[in-house]
Amino acid sequence: MQRFWMIIGLVLWFGFGCSRDVPVEGFPFFDQDSKRITLWVSSPEIKDGSFLLKQGQIREVKFSPPLQLGARTNRVRLKIAYYRGPIWIEFFGGKMKYAKELPALLSGGGYFTVELPPSRYEGFRLWSEKGKEPLAVAFQEGRVGDFPLHTRFEGGRFLEIASSFMPVRMEKTQVVFKLQAENDPSPLRGVRLQLMNKEPVPSAPIRVTFFGSGKERRTLSLRTRPILEDLVVYRGWLGFSPIQVQMEGLDGQIVLTASLFSPPKESVDAERAKHDASSPMFPPAVSLPPLPADLETVLSFPQDAWRTKEVEVFRWSLFPEILIFDTKDYNTQKELFHRLAFYLEKKGYRGKLHPEEKIWELHGWNAHNYRGEGLASFFNEAVKTNFPLNSRERWLAEYLVTYGVLERRSGTYVPGKGGLLSISRESTNTHRRFLLSHEAFHGVYYVSKPFQEAVASLWKGLSVEERKYWLYVLSWLQYDTSDPYLVVNEFQAYLLQQSPNQVDRYFKETMVKRILEKNPEMEGFFKELFEKHPDMFLNPALRLQGFLEKELGISSSTFTTISLN
Repeated sequence: MQRFWMIIGLVLWFGFGCSRDVPVEGFPFFDQDSKRITLWVSSPEIKDGSFLLKQGQIREVKFSPPLQLGARTNRVRLKIAYYRGPIWIEFFGGKMKYAKELPALLSGGGYFTVELPPSRYEGFRLWSEKGKEPLAVAFQEGRVGDFPLHTRFEGGRFLEIASSFMPVRMEKTQVVFKLQAENDPSPLRGVRLQLMNKEPVPSAPIRVTFFGSGKERRTLSLRTRPILEDLVVYRGWLGFSPIQVQMEGLDGQIVLTASLFSPPKESVDAERAKHDASSPMFPPAVSLPPLPADLETVLSFPQDAWRTKEVEVFRWSLFPEILIFDTKDYNTQKELFHRLAFYLEKKGYRGKLHPEEKIWELHGWNAHNYRGEGLASFFNEAVKTNFPLNSRERWLAEYLVTYGVLERRSGTYVPGKGGLLSISRESTNTHRRFLLSHEAFHGVYYVSKPFQEAVASLWKGLSVEERKYWLYVLSWLQYDTSDPYLVVNEFQAYLLQQSPNQVDRYFKETMVKRILEKNPEMEGFFKELFEKHPDMFLNPALRLQGFLEKELGISSSTFTTISLN
């Protein structure tokens, strides 16, 4: 009997010994707390994290301990050294199964990030139903965490791929992406494209086509710049929810990071806002985070997708330090910025806060621009003199502090980064485009030190007569020309607001005609000046545009990143 039980024991020992799982040593895997999880497999030949598969074969890997993924830590990032597919990966646990095909465009290695439903996972399986053998994938590392769910393309290849933004086909410079379907119909969801072109002078625009679930389709051209741009194409702007994106022109000079965009959770709901009664107060600043947008999106964003009835706020995708306030009408814009304009710019009024009854009926511009220094001065003066600002102005102060244009230190406003621009929906579409072009050059001036230096050098190089002209014109336009920063800033914006081939016509005809209607005695001065300096507008405009195109990839005709096809 003793001999019998010895034989049974040996049989069981050898049986379990031959079939027992072994740990995977060459494939470290870490949970959300950076604790290493042991991976177990039943095949000793895949100990190093390299898996070979035949068609129909399944390889199973078990976690020890199992992974418990919550709502905020449910992303798994796999580092792949080599891949030859197609191979599917399925995470499993209890009744939960979640499968994705490993991306074919990571054949040379890279990162694959997948977002799993919150659950308890016991392991994952690899399998393939087709493909030329041998099918193989070599993993170097796995991690759980709050990783960005994006797809990154650089140097002509994909370095990172997210399951929600999967490139499924690539032919030369054309790539087709499949997007993860979403149930949220919010018009503020969309596609986020962070773009940069490594070429000093960017090549032809990228052609992008969005496809919906039906026959919906829209094609855009995207200009690329030598600086990074954070662009969002919104559902509400497209008119449908895209499920596929095709991009043409992704060459080796393009750097692209693509992902799905969701507005911050604290943002007010656009649908609810449309049905709310008008209020003398805007929503709290924290409920209205600025939406990243290029200038074309700002100009043509559907007003029924705004988060409030009276104003929408954007963050310029090319220069995110610049906020853009688009108002429903001139009166809303006036309540926000009219007093600011008189305090910072207007001849005879600059430097003082004036009550509404004194300035409300006086002419003001239908577009605005202000930097942090001027805004801080305005609000500090109101605090110092206990001046009664209106509710919109007080809201503006809160908003600018919340989003970094201003800071509060010991009860005092100090400049943060960037500045603001504003246009209104009451202007015609053509006028809005022209006004935003002018204001946008102010925005560039606020954030680009090299551009400021280029403009200053150009201004100093003007003749006495040329500078006299500019001071006269700006004074005639009611700017306070005793402020040198204001003068030089307006000088460049007026030069660049139109293309160089239109600059002579604007200043020598349109502007002169307007001035001579009220000041006919200036005719001789203009005639003599233009004869002596025939290129006083064209040459500086060309110089500044050449600088901007080289350094930033922009000009008066290419300010908008999106071009509609």
